[in-house]
Amino acid sequence: MSRPGILYRFLKLYVPFGYRMYYHRFRLHHAELVPQHGPLILAINHQNAFMDALAVAIATKRNPWFITRAGVFTHPVARYWLGLLQMLPIYRFRDGHAQMKKNDEAMTAFRQLLDRNEAILIFPEGNHNRNWSLRPLQKGIARLAFGFETENDWNSGLKIVPIGLQYEEHLHSYSDLLVSFGQPIATADYRSIYEQNPAIAINRLLNELSGRMKKLIIHLEPGPDYQIMATKLKQRPGRETDLVQRLISDQKIISEMEAGVFSEMAAKTESKTSHCLLLWPLFASLVLPHLPLLALSKFIVKKTYVTTIGLLPSLLAL
Repeated sequence: MSRPGILYRFLKLYVPFGYRMYYHRFRLHHAELVPQHGPLILAINHQNAFMDALAVAIATKRNPWFITRAGVFTHPVARYWLGLLQMLPIYRFRDGHAQMKKNDEAMTAFRQLLDRNEAILIFPEGNHNRNWSLRPLQKGIARLAFGFETENDWNSGLKIVPIGLQYEEHLHSYSDLLVSFGQPIATADYRSIYEQNPAIAINRLLNELSGRMKKLIIHLEPGPDYQIMATKLKQRPGRETDLVQRLISDQKIISEMEAGVFSEMAAKTESKTSHCLLLWPLFASLVLPHLPLLALSKFIVKKTYVTTIGLLPSLLAL
């Protein structure tokens, strides 16, 4: 492992102090699970831009390299400073087909870093979103891991560590942030599956990684009920000050809500619909006979209103 530059080392000393001042509660949970030696991929959920990367970088003794979208490297000055911070570009479809071809060179550079027993930090979702949910993981992280393993005959000892960042409020200072680390995944365990069918191995690795990451955060399925459930969690009475216990309780409540509350709501809605259908004949018998009179009243009111408006100029002239 190489020694990072002086700017990187300075920020690693300064940022922890800044985070302790910025957040009301900032806690690291099971950071000891991060291997101290050997090639390593840190896989984290992406909800709050650069704050995510910094939170993980200061949480471990490793000095990870950051895989970052290529768009921020366009200016030479930015490229220079980002390089000092151990950031490397990755190209996306929106960057154009010609730029996407550069990803072959980028993947080679990433594998060379792993070959030097470096740590690489990756956002496997591919973009960031400030919702309490984990989006589908992109295949790049699995392709990088398996490509590196095949080059080293599956003897590299590569590990992928799932990491979950749980923000109470993404954009508010003096809020809470919990950084949780999961058990490392040994990519060599997928050797037999990969040699039989690489596509199946990639999907299974992504499924395992996604499942482990979801256990480290609040995961609410996107949809019309998302905001309701998020609000219920934030406003529930007796919400814990201990961030780990809060996460455990929130996850339990999510399971209960998904299993019971919304099915109960659906049942109530269905019941109300049935009651409305039963009461329809009574409603029709009471209301329908009065519709002609209501229509006549509306016509008279409209005519009166139009006549009054027409007379206003004359009245004002008197």
